[in-house]
Amino acid sequence: MKPLLIVYPHGLGDCIMLTPAIRNYFFRYGMKPTVAIMERFRSSEIFDNNPYIEEIIYTQDPWNDYPDRRIGFRSVFNDCVGRSNDRHEVIMPMHEDRTKNKIEANFEACEIDPSSDFTEIFSSTQDFEFAQMVARDGYQGERPFGFVQTTTGRPNADLPKGYGREWLRIHKGLTDVLEVGIDFKYDESSINAQIEIMRMASAVCLPDSVFSNACGAIGKPIDHLYFAPQWGPQGYARVKPLHQVEQHVVYELDHDVMEAIQCNA
Repeated sequence: MKPLLIVYPHGLGDCIMLTPAIRNYFFRYGMKPTVAIMERFRSSEIFDNNPYIEEIIYTQDPWNDYPDRRIGFRSVFNDCVGRSNDRHEVIMPMHEDRTKNKIEANFEACEIDPSSDFTEIFSSTQDFEFAQMVARDGYQGERPFGFVQTTTGRPNADLPKGYGREWLRIHKGLTDVLEVGIDFKYDESSINAQIEIMRMASAVCLPDSVFSNACGAIGKPIDHLYFAPQWGPQGYARVKPLHQVEQHVVYELDHDVMEAIQCNA
């Protein structure tokens, strides 16, 4: 039996949703799969500490590096088949069925029974140290602070500017806030280090993003999780954790918060 090469040119949040299939594959067959993700996520180190992965390889971006994403996915898959040189069984999970949870779709693509379906994050000592430095050296000191993400790279999924900070002030009484991309930059550390910053927060306000997926993986409640109306409950059903989590999901923006933002403008 050849080990798997999982071609996975999807988002960082999707990568977190692949972790149950990777773990179950290892315990079912005693082999570690190789995983191919997009080159632009190399610096995220999303899988670097995962003990169930044999090797990480990097591919072009089928979404943005090709004139047609269908050509892109086919080209990326064929490239990985060539690089495998017949050493692996090569598969590429896709998420075309919008009625199916992505974790379940990954299990099916890998032909693995979901004996355990919880997602995971694997942080390094350096990740923990960076998170502690940001929390310690930031203006919040030892006081409770909130964690906010506003922009996601998908404008239709974003929160309005200032929304998360205002929501935490009104509903949680928090004035000290760390915001991704504002108080620390995306490229300043690995994504795992940023998740560790979020772990230390007293409350979080997020859009649908890698950080909402990460909350499920680390067992952190989400105080306010916004899914834009065009995706609605079906969109959340596609990405929600299959294990028990506490996530307060909304499909409309908070009226009081929007009024406060407008008054402060």
